[in-house]
Amino acid sequence: MDTIYVASTIITLDPTRPFAEAVAVRDGKILHVGALEELEGYLGRGAYVIDRQFANAVITPGFIEAHGHLYGDGSVCEYPWVGFDDRVRADGTIDKGCKTISDVIARLRRDVDRALADDKTLLGFGFDPTFHDGRPLLAHDLNEVSNELGVIVMNASGHLCYANTAQMAKNGIDSTTVAPGVMVDGNDNPTGEFHETAMGLVLAKANLLGTSPTAATWNGGRLAQLAGCTTMSDIGMVTLGESFEAFRRAVHEEAFPVRVAFSPNMNKIGELLGLPERLELAKKLKSESTDRCFMGPLKWLADGSIQGFTGKLGWPGYCGGEDHGFLIMDEDAVVRDVTPFHDAGFQAAIHTNGDEATAVVLAAIERILISSPRPDHRHRLEHCQLASRAQFKKMAALGVGVNLFSNHLFYWGDTHRTKTAGPDKARRMNAARSAIDAGVTFSIHSDAPVTPVAPLFTMWCAVNRQTRSGFVLGEYEQLTAREALEAMTMGSAKLLHIDDKAGSIEVGKWADFTVLAENPLEVEKYSLKDIAVLATVVNGNVTERPA
Repeated sequence: MDTIYVASTIITLDPTRPFAEAVAVRDGKILHVGALEELEGYLGRGAYVIDRQFANAVITPGFIEAHGHLYGDGSVCEYPWVGFDDRVRADGTIDKGCKTISDVIARLRRDVDRALADDKTLLGFGFDPTFHDGRPLLAHDLNEVSNELGVIVMNASGHLCYANTAQMAKNGIDSTTVAPGVMVDGNDNPTGEFHETAMGLVLAKANLLGTSPTAATWNGGRLAQLAGCTTMSDIGMVTLGESFEAFRRAVHEEAFPVRVAFSPNMNKIGELLGLPERLELAKKLKSESTDRCFMGPLKWLADGSIQGFTGKLGWPGYCGGEDHGFLIMDEDAVVRDVTPFHDAGFQAAIHTNGDEATAVVLAAIERILISSPRPDHRHRLEHCQLASRAQFKKMAALGVGVNLFSNHLFYWGDTHRTKTAGPDKARRMNAARSAIDAGVTFSIHSDAPVTPVAPLFTMWCAVNRQTRSGFVLGEYEQLTAREALEAMTMGSAKLLHIDDKAGSIEVGKWADFTVLAENPLEVEKYSLKDIAVLATVVNGNVTERPA
C-alpha cells in the first residue's frame, strides 16, 4: 500500500520544486512530491494511507555521512572513553570526558579487573594531547594503570597510540627497536608513543577488550540513526575475514537502521594480498553490493593527522617547530597502487590532510588520467584540510571531488591556528566556499569516531566556522545553511556515486528522509546544531525514534 507522508515543510533540494507539503512512497521509493491535494488526485482510487505523524515537523533528504567509520564508532562504545569531551553511547547514555591526565588514569583503572579476567589487553580511546598542554601519554603514565596488564590508548585521530611497559615488553619493543614513528627518549628507549605505521608494532599481539563484530555494527548503526543519518559510511575497512562477514550480515538485517557504504582499506589489504587478489576482491565486493550494503570508493592513506603532527604540510611546515609529518605514499606509490584499479573502473578515495600531501596526490592523479583518461571517475580526496585555492582549481580541472572535515574547525581550530598550521593556513582549513567557487563536488563529514557523527553539528561547523574559544576561523569560507544541507545530502550522494538514488527528494529515488523539529533553513545560524532529530525514514519505513 502506498503511504503519503505529510509535513509542515518538505525541503526537497530539487530545484524544480524546492519545497512541498507531502511525499508519496511506494515500494521504498518516492512516487510523488507536492501538495497533499495533488498527491491524492494522482493516486486516485488506489490503496494508500496518509501518515500525519510528521505534520508539525520538517522533512529533509536523508543525511548521508560520506566519511565515517561505522564499525569503529560502534566498537568504541565498548572501550573506556578517555577523550576530552563527553561522548554519546549507542544506548543514548553519556560517557563523561577526561579533563586531566589523572582523569584518564582513573578511567582506565576501572576496567583493569575485567581485562585481567578476560586475559585481554586494556584499550582506551579518544586521548588527545592538544587538550592537555601538548603532553602525550607515556609508558610511565600507563604503568600507573597496571604493571602486569598490557595497556594501549588510541589517540583521537586514530593515527597515534600510547602503550605501557608491559605491552611493549609483550611485543619485544625496546631500545633496539628502530622504526619510523617509534618515539624515543635521550637514551633511545621507547617512550610509549607510536605514530602511524609504528602502531602496528604495539598492536600486533594485542588481545583487545572489545565487543563482537555484530554488536559493534549495530552500535554504529544506532549512533548514525540517532544523529539523523539514513546512509552511513565505513571508509577504510579490512574487507576480509569473519568480522567483515558478520558486519555485512548485520547490515542486511531487516531492522538495521541505516544503509551502509563500505570502503576497503587498500593500504592494509595491500599488505595481505598481491595485486591480482586485490583486484579480484574489489570486483567480488562490487558484484555483491546491495542497496542496503554497498561498496563505495577504495580507500588509500597518503599522510597522517595535523593535530598529531603527522600530516604532511607544505612550506613552512608546522608553526610550533614539532614535525613528525611524513608521506605514507609518495607520488610514485599513488600512481603504482591506484592505476590498476582506476583502469578497472573503480573509484579512489585518498586521505590527504596536509597541503603537501594534497599536492602529491593531485600530481599522481593527473599522471594517472593522462595515461588513462576516464570520464566521471569521481576520485576524491578525504579531509584535504589545508588545500589552497589553486589546488581546488586543479581538482576541478581533473574532476576530483573532496570530502572536507568541517568538525575540525570547532574541535581543533584553536590548536591549528596557534600550534600546528598557523593562522594563515588555518584560515583556509576545510575551505568549502573555495570548493564552491572552483566548481568542485564536495561533502562535509565527522570522521566518526574521531569526532561524533552529528550531521547538524557538522553543518553548523561549516556555516559558522567557530572554534571552541569562539574565534571565527576564515569568515570568507562560511557556507549558508542551504549549502551545508546540500553538502550533507546531495554532495555526499555524488561522492558515493548514488546521486541517482539519494541526496534529494525526487521521484524514483530511495524514500530516505530525515525528520527535524525545526527548519534548518530558517533557524538562527548558531542554533543549527541544536535542532532535534525526531526520526528517520529509510526505504519508506520509519525507524525507531530516538528516546
